[in-house]
Amino acid sequence: MYSIDKTGYKQVLLDFHLQIKEGLSLFKSSKVTVDASRVKNILYFGMGGSGITGELLSDVLFDELRVPLNVVRGYLSPAYCSSETLLIVSSYSGNTEETLSALQASADKGAQILVITSGGKLAEMAAEKDWDLIQIPTGLMPRQALGYLFFPLYHMLGAAKLIQNYEEDLTKFIKFIADLNKKNDYPHAGQHVLSLDLARTVQGKIPVIYSTAPYLKTISKRWQNQVHENGKSPAFANNLPEMNHNEIVGWESEIEHLDRFIVIFLENENPHPRIQKRIELSKKIIKERGIKVVDIYTCGTTIMEKVFSLIVLGDWMSYFLALAYKKDPATIKNIDFLKQEMAKLSE
Repeated sequence: MYSIDKTGYKQVLLDFHLQIKEGLSLFKSSKVTVDASRVKNILYFGMGGSGITGELLSDVLFDELRVPLNVVRGYLSPAYCSSETLLIVSSYSGNTEETLSALQASADKGAQILVITSGGKLAEMAAEKDWDLIQIPTGLMPRQALGYLFFPLYHMLGAAKLIQNYEEDLTKFIKFIADLNKKNDYPHAGQHVLSLDLARTVQGKIPVIYSTAPYLKTISKRWQNQVHENGKSPAFANNLPEMNHNEIVGWESEIEHLDRFIVIFLENENPHPRIQKRIELSKKIIKERGIKVVDIYTCGTTIMEKVFSLIVLGDWMSYFLALAYKKDPATIKNIDFLKQEMAKLSE
């Protein structure tokens, strides 16, 4: 297989479990002081890889969070941000312009503000304003830093008793993730590596990725984003049951080359019975259009294990897809161009 992994992207994948392990110490060393008695809602500001962390927290903790959590991706702050809000501001670089703008629009609303970043302007603002700050390691791309962004916040919510069944000791989960990564470490893992086989199946096609609400709702978007950024390839995502109320009609299309699409269903083995029926019927409709359908299932026993088993698989699949397309998984030329051009407007 062609390799242009100049930045050691593969090693970051293999070391993901170490980010999880560091999550607790990063939280504890930050000395965050959240007054949970004041918190009636959580707002999460973030874009891209930083933003998707908030959505994944909402999914994983769907049955556990004691207050609603809403993710805001953009320049503005909602009117309901108030003294009863815990405002989590997430930017891996610390320089995401949309997130900084939304924060500035919220700074005087009385919310408890918690910043999570590796540095940049956001860390400077937190120090100046004496906001709670979780500072995470630098040197990664935001999409590579999911563990650093997710797990300190998980521990923060748990310590503040905003989660009903919080587990501080994630030793078993960390081993679970480490073992999954070893199974994807081609060629050391052997010839039959699911993520590699899936990348070869997807190669040359446009993946449409469906996952199921509530626990796996954001996984399809994570896969889509990883195919975009790592594989430099278009991809589309949605979730069930929502897509049954709109997007399913699009598969009636008579356009040519519909077979260029490949549909991937990311599934839990025991979904809600009504969703299971919707999955079966959706597959039937799509297959009748002559489109290849691939079924991928979670592994593990807990919600956390199931969600992250698919995250790990999608990250590895998009890595191998990048190599198949002879692309460096680390580069993001179009995003860099956009940032440079947007910066000129501020000069």
